[in-house]
Amino acid sequence: MQKNVLKKFPAKATIKILTIIIAVGLLVVALALIYCSRVRKLDNLSSLGLAKAYSAFARGNRQAGVALLDEVIAKYPKTSAAYQAKLSRADIFAELQSYDEALDILKETESKAKPEAIRPLASSRIIYVYDSKKDYFNAIMASKEFIDKYPDHFLIRDIYLNLAEYYLAAGSKDEAVKTFNEALISFPATQEAEKAQKRINEIK
Repeated sequence: MQKNVLKKFPAKATIKILTIIIAVGLLVVALALIYCSRVRKLDNLSSLGLAKAYSAFARGNRQAGVALLDEVIAKYPKTSAAYQAKLSRADIFAELQSYDEALDILKETESKAKPEAIRPLASSRIIYVYDSKKDYFNAIMASKEFIDKYPDHFLIRDIYLNLAEYYLAAGSKDEAVKTFNEALISFPATQEAEKAQKRINEIK
């Protein structure tokens, strides 16, 4: 029969030990609640800042919008709103043809963003930036990486069709036809399948 370990200690010592255990437990719970409260506060503040930035853009005040995006990114770096702000900031850099700056932001976001649902949005933008640069080799590589990582994402059909077009632009006709055929098989009875079949017919 297993002996009660606490019987080895005097009654007062047992009470003291139990008091310490309870106190430590309460401290851990309190710290956890404080942490959760702080995280929620940061999320709320960052979301509010992001909303203000989008509102500024909607009013046509681009300069204020950019400044507010940068503020969210700087003050709340690990929040969901900050990563969404980074996507918008990268879009602005791409529009200004500052492609290297856009890629730096997008690659970091694709690898670190929380929640992870933001990551494929960054990945798709990386493809767009390479496309804008007419860097079809890297557009192909980024598209294949997207297909491997996010096969069930809602953008996957467009990624397949664009990948085939990048192969054509790079002079790889056979790979383009192969990719269009993969789209036909993977997405039957869809608009994307119709587009793929049409492009195959045009290429032949």
